[in-house]
Amino acid sequence: MAQHDEGGQSLDDFKQSKPNRPDTRRNVIYLQPMGDWRLPTCPSLAALQHYARSFFGQPVEVLPSIALSNLHVTERENPHEGQRQLLTTDILRLLAHSLPDDAFCMLGISLVDLYPDPNWNFVFGQASLRNRVGVYSFARYMAEGDAHLTLRRSLKVMAHEIGHMYGLTHCTYFECGLNGSNYLDESDRRPIHLCPVCLRKLHWSADLDPAQRYFELDKAYQMLGFRDSAEFVRARVRRMRN
Repeated sequence: MAQHDEGGQSLDDFKQSKPNRPDTRRNVIYLQPMGDWRLPTCPSLAALQHYARSFFGQPVEVLPSIALSNLHVTERENPHEGQRQLLTTDILRLLAHSLPDDAFCMLGISLVDLYPDPNWNFVFGQASLRNRVGVYSFARYMAEGDAHLTLRRSLKVMAHEIGHMYGLTHCTYFECGLNGSNYLDESDRRPIHLCPVCLRKLHWSADLDPAQRYFELDKAYQMLGFRDSAEFVRARVRRMRN
Protein backbone atom coordinates (compact mmCIF):
# COMPACT_ATOMS: atom_id res chain seq x y z
CA MET A 1 0.00 0.00 0.00
CA ALA A 2 3.03 2.26 0.33
CA GLN A 3 3.53 1.91 -3.43
CA HIS A 4 -0.02 1.38 -4.71
CA ASP A 5 -3.11 3.46 -3.97
CA GLU A 6 -5.67 0.86 -2.88
CA GLY A 7 -8.81 2.21 -1.25
CA GLY A 8 -10.24 -1.10 -0.16
CA GLN A 9 -13.55 -2.78 -0.97
CA SER A 10 -16.31 -3.07 1.64
CA LEU A 11 -18.96 -5.77 1.49
CA ASP A 12 -21.44 -3.22 0.15
CA ASP A 13 -18.91 -2.09 -2.48
CA PHE A 14 -18.45 -5.71 -3.48
CA LYS A 15 -22.18 -6.36 -3.86
CA GLN A 16 -22.73 -3.13 -5.80
CA SER A 17 -19.97 -4.08 -8.26
CA LYS A 18 -22.21 -6.96 -9.46
CA PRO A 19 -19.38 -9.54 -9.40
CA ASN A 20 -19.44 -12.88 -11.16
CA ARG A 21 -21.11 -15.55 -9.04
CA PRO A 22 -21.25 -19.35 -9.47
CA ASP A 23 -24.65 -20.64 -10.56
CA THR A 24 -26.20 -23.92 -11.65
CA ARG A 25 -24.85 -23.52 -15.20
CA ARG A 26 -21.40 -22.09 -14.52
CA ASN A 27 -19.91 -23.48 -11.35
CA VAL A 28 -16.67 -25.34 -12.19
CA ILE A 29 -13.24 -23.87 -11.43
CA TYR A 30 -10.77 -25.01 -14.10
CA LEU A 31 -7.01 -25.15 -13.60
CA GLN A 32 -5.03 -24.95 -16.86
CA PRO A 33 -1.38 -26.04 -16.46
CA MET A 34 1.10 -24.67 -18.98
CA GLY A 35 4.44 -26.33 -19.63
CA ASP A 36 5.96 -29.62 -18.40
CA TRP A 37 4.43 -30.58 -15.03
CA ARG A 38 6.28 -33.89 -14.77
CA LEU A 39 9.26 -32.26 -13.07
CA PRO A 40 9.76 -33.46 -9.46
CA THR A 41 10.00 -29.86 -8.22
CA CYS A 42 6.48 -29.01 -9.44
CA PRO A 43 3.71 -28.71 -6.84
CA SER A 44 1.15 -31.50 -6.97
CA LEU A 45 -1.74 -30.71 -9.29
CA ALA A 46 -3.91 -33.05 -7.21
CA ALA A 47 -3.11 -31.02 -4.09
CA LEU A 48 -3.94 -27.77 -5.87
CA GLN A 49 -7.24 -29.24 -7.07
CA HIS A 50 -8.21 -30.56 -3.62
CA TYR A 51 -7.36 -27.29 -1.89
CA ALA A 52 -9.24 -25.11 -4.38
CA ARG A 53 -12.32 -27.32 -4.00
CA SER A 54 -12.14 -27.04 -0.18
CA PHE A 55 -11.41 -23.29 -0.18
CA PHE A 56 -14.14 -22.21 -2.62
CA GLY A 57 -16.69 -25.01 -2.21
CA GLN A 58 -17.05 -25.55 -5.98
CA PRO A 59 -16.11 -28.43 -8.32
CA VAL A 60 -12.52 -28.12 -9.58
CA GLU A 61 -11.14 -29.74 -12.73
CA VAL A 62 -7.51 -29.92 -13.92
CA LEU A 63 -7.16 -29.71 -17.71
CA PRO A 64 -4.36 -31.37 -19.72
CA SER A 65 -1.23 -29.22 -19.79
CA ILE A 66 -0.62 -26.98 -22.82
CA ALA A 67 2.90 -27.07 -24.26
CA LEU A 68 4.52 -23.63 -24.17
CA SER A 69 5.26 -23.94 -27.88
CA ASN A 70 1.49 -24.07 -28.51
CA LEU A 71 0.61 -20.99 -26.48
CA HIS A 72 1.55 -18.43 -29.15
CA VAL A 73 1.94 -15.60 -26.63
CA THR A 74 4.41 -12.73 -26.52
CA GLU A 75 7.69 -13.56 -24.78
CA ARG A 76 10.71 -11.58 -23.67
CA GLU A 77 13.98 -11.94 -21.80
CA ASN A 78 13.75 -10.02 -18.54
CA PRO A 79 15.89 -6.90 -19.04
CA HIS A 80 17.24 -6.99 -15.47
CA GLU A 81 17.41 -10.67 -14.54
CA GLY A 82 17.63 -12.37 -17.93
CA GLN A 83 15.01 -15.10 -17.49
CA ARG A 84 12.29 -16.03 -19.98
CA GLN A 85 8.92 -14.35 -19.37
CA LEU A 86 5.41 -14.63 -20.84
CA LEU A 87 3.03 -11.69 -21.31
CA THR A 88 0.00 -12.14 -19.04
CA THR A 89 -2.44 -10.16 -21.19
CA ASP A 90 -1.88 -12.56 -24.08
CA ILE A 91 -2.47 -15.56 -21.81
CA LEU A 92 -5.65 -14.05 -20.38
CA ARG A 93 -6.96 -13.46 -23.90
CA LEU A 94 -6.18 -17.08 -24.83
CA LEU A 95 -7.93 -18.45 -21.73
CA ALA A 96 -11.00 -16.26 -22.26
CA HIS A 97 -11.43 -17.76 -25.74
CA SER A 98 -11.29 -21.33 -24.41
CA LEU A 99 -13.58 -21.15 -21.36
CA PRO A 100 -15.71 -24.33 -21.11
CA ASP A 101 -19.47 -23.77 -21.05
CA ASP A 102 -19.75 -24.90 -17.41
CA ALA A 103 -16.78 -22.85 -16.20
CA PHE A 104 -17.20 -20.34 -13.45
CA CYS A 105 -13.57 -19.39 -14.06
CA MET A 106 -10.29 -20.69 -15.43
CA LEU A 107 -6.85 -20.17 -13.90
CA GLY A 108 -3.71 -20.74 -15.93
CA ILE A 109 -0.72 -21.99 -13.92
CA SER A 110 2.75 -21.51 -15.36
CA LEU A 111 6.28 -22.63 -14.59
CA VAL A 112 7.66 -19.66 -16.55
CA ASP A 113 7.92 -16.15 -15.13
CA LEU A 114 5.29 -13.55 -16.11
CA TYR A 115 5.12 -9.84 -16.91
CA PRO A 116 1.98 -7.72 -17.48
CA ASP A 117 3.49 -4.79 -19.36
CA PRO A 118 6.92 -3.88 -20.86
CA ASN A 119 7.38 -1.33 -18.06
CA TRP A 120 7.06 -3.98 -15.32
CA ASN A 121 9.88 -6.20 -14.09
CA PHE A 122 7.55 -9.14 -13.34
CA VAL A 123 4.19 -10.06 -11.84
CA PHE A 124 3.34 -13.06 -9.64
CA GLY A 125 -0.09 -13.40 -11.26
CA GLN A 126 -2.90 -11.48 -12.87
CA ALA A 127 -6.67 -12.05 -13.07
CA SER A 128 -9.65 -10.38 -14.68
CA LEU A 129 -12.47 -9.50 -12.29
CA ARG A 130 -14.97 -9.58 -15.19
CA ASN A 131 -13.78 -12.13 -17.73
CA ARG A 132 -13.40 -15.03 -15.25
CA VAL A 133 -9.82 -15.84 -16.26
CA GLY A 134 -6.49 -15.50 -14.51
CA VAL A 135 -2.91 -16.75 -14.56
CA TYR A 136 -0.07 -17.10 -12.09
CA SER A 137 3.46 -18.46 -12.15
CA PHE A 138 5.37 -20.73 -9.78
CA ALA A 139 8.69 -19.36 -11.04
CA ARG A 140 9.33 -17.10 -8.03
CA TYR A 141 7.70 -19.40 -5.46
CA MET A 142 10.04 -22.39 -5.75
CA ALA A 143 11.89 -22.95 -2.46
CA GLU A 144 14.89 -25.13 -3.29
CA GLY A 145 14.94 -28.20 -1.06
CA ASP A 146 11.65 -27.25 0.64
CA ALA A 147 8.68 -28.74 -1.22
CA HIS A 148 6.39 -27.96 1.74
CA LEU A 149 7.08 -24.21 1.50
CA THR A 150 6.74 -24.26 -2.29
CA LEU A 151 3.32 -25.91 -2.00
CA ARG A 152 2.14 -23.50 0.71
CA ARG A 153 3.16 -20.50 -1.40
CA SER A 154 1.42 -22.01 -4.43
CA LEU A 155 -1.84 -22.62 -2.60
CA LYS A 156 -1.85 -19.08 -1.25
CA VAL A 157 -1.34 -17.39 -4.60
CA MET A 158 -3.81 -19.73 -6.32
CA ALA A 159 -6.56 -18.83 -3.82
CA HIS A 160 -5.62 -15.14 -4.14
CA GLU A 161 -5.97 -15.11 -7.93
CA ILE A 162 -9.20 -17.15 -7.95
CA GLY A 163 -10.54 -14.72 -5.34
CA HIS A 164 -10.03 -11.91 -7.84
CA MET A 165 -12.16 -13.79 -10.36
CA TYR A 166 -14.94 -13.79 -7.78
CA GLY A 167 -14.66 -10.01 -7.88
CA LEU A 168 -12.67 -9.52 -4.66
CA THR A 169 -10.12 -6.72 -4.87
CA HIS A 170 -7.02 -6.40 -2.69
CA CYS A 171 -7.91 -6.28 0.99
CA THR A 172 -6.86 -3.27 3.09
CA TYR A 173 -8.68 -4.11 6.34
CA PHE A 174 -6.77 -6.93 8.01
CA GLU A 175 -3.94 -9.38 7.41
CA CYS A 176 -5.60 -11.43 4.68
CA GLY A 177 -4.98 -13.81 1.82
CA LEU A 178 -6.23 -11.04 -0.49
CA ASN A 179 -3.60 -8.51 0.62
CA GLY A 180 -1.50 -7.26 -2.29
CA SER A 181 2.25 -7.96 -2.41
CA ASN A 182 5.16 -6.60 -4.39
CA TYR A 183 7.85 -9.15 -3.52
CA LEU A 184 8.29 -12.65 -2.13
CA ASP A 185 8.90 -11.79 1.54
CA GLU A 186 5.74 -9.69 1.55
CA SER A 187 3.82 -12.53 -0.07
CA ASP A 188 5.16 -15.02 2.51
CA ARG A 189 3.90 -12.79 5.34
CA ARG A 190 0.39 -12.84 3.87
CA PRO A 191 -1.77 -15.42 5.70
CA ILE A 192 -3.31 -18.37 3.91
CA HIS A 193 -6.76 -17.51 5.31
CA LEU A 194 -9.27 -14.82 4.38
CA CYS A 195 -10.10 -12.02 6.79
CA PRO A 196 -13.72 -11.60 8.08
CA VAL A 197 -14.59 -9.03 5.38
CA CYS A 198 -13.34 -11.09 2.43
CA LEU A 199 -14.73 -14.29 3.90
CA ARG A 200 -18.16 -12.68 4.10
CA LYS A 201 -17.88 -11.67 0.43
CA LEU A 202 -17.07 -15.25 -0.56
CA HIS A 203 -19.92 -16.65 1.54
CA TRP A 204 -22.36 -14.21 -0.06
CA SER A 205 -21.10 -14.88 -3.58
CA ALA A 206 -21.13 -18.68 -3.49
CA ASP A 207 -23.82 -19.19 -0.81
CA LEU A 208 -21.39 -21.25 1.25
CA ASP A 209 -22.02 -22.92 4.60
CA PRO A 210 -19.19 -21.49 6.79
CA ALA A 211 -19.05 -24.54 9.10
CA GLN A 212 -18.93 -27.00 6.18
CA ARG A 213 -16.20 -24.95 4.49
CA TYR A 214 -14.07 -25.03 7.65
CA PHE A 215 -14.69 -28.78 7.94
CA GLU A 216 -13.44 -29.36 4.38
CA LEU A 217 -10.45 -27.07 4.91
CA ASP A 218 -9.52 -28.93 8.09
CA LYS A 219 -9.38 -32.19 6.13
CA ALA A 220 -7.34 -30.53 3.37
CA TYR A 221 -4.82 -29.01 5.79
CA GLN A 222 -4.38 -32.32 7.60
CA MET A 223 -3.79 -34.10 4.29
CA LEU A 224 -1.22 -31.46 3.27
CA GLY A 225 0.54 -31.49 6.65
CA PHE A 226 -0.33 -27.85 7.47
CA ARG A 227 -0.95 -28.38 11.20
CA ASP A 228 -1.04 -24.68 12.10
CA SER A 229 -3.69 -23.96 9.47
CA ALA A 230 -5.73 -26.99 10.54
CA GLU A 231 -5.72 -25.75 14.14
CA PHE A 232 -6.77 -22.28 12.96
CA VAL A 233 -9.91 -23.56 11.25
CA ARG A 234 -10.72 -25.87 14.17
CA ALA A 235 -10.55 -22.86 16.49
CA ARG A 236 -13.02 -21.05 14.21
CA VAL A 237 -15.41 -24.01 14.41
CA ARG A 238 -15.15 -24.04 18.22
CA ARG A 239 -16.05 -20.34 18.32
CA MET A 240 -19.03 -20.93 16.03
CA ARG A 241 -20.29 -23.76 18.27
CA ASN A 242 -20.01 -21.52 21.35
